[in-house]
Amino acid sequence: MQYRAPQQSLTQADLFHNALMASGYPARRQAVTKPRLTMATSAKDSGYSEMALSGQPEQCLQWLAPVLRDLTNTPGDRWLTLLNPPQLVSHAWLRATGLDPQRILIVRSNGRMQGQQLCQELLSLGCSHTVISWLTTDTDARARLEQAARQGQCKSLNIRMP
Repeated sequence: MQYRAPQQSLTQADLFHNALMASGYPARRQAVTKPRLTMATSAKDSGYSEMALSGQPEQCLQWLAPVLRDLTNTPGDRWLTLLNPPQLVSHAWLRATGLDPQRILIVRSNGRMQGQQLCQELLSLGCSHTVISWLTTDTDARARLEQAARQGQCKSLNIRMP
């Protein structure tokens, strides 16, 4: 096994990936060994959804808070992951809106890994029941995200805000 040189620093995505792989996360093993019956495989339930919100970012987030609250109450041991949320979204904001920050993972991409690539990785790992992203997508990107969501047996919700 090769290790990186100590002078290099790991990115958030590298740290996240390394921590998940080292933990032997049980949800991933279960997804491989026994199929989940809750996932629909029809074209109607593709695993990818997109929502467009307009208005001030603060108002959009206040509208989104009840949706996040419902998603944090999803039974099971998988995360609700927020990828590249607006800067207003923090653990303090989650607590202030009545959300449990221990059930929500906030991930922000950086220059080394594009948001869509990171989203695909998060979806395909299957450690999240839902990945909510704030990305600009085209038809090809939507198809890749849908495929990754099916692979990880989770849902993808992309939010478009002004």
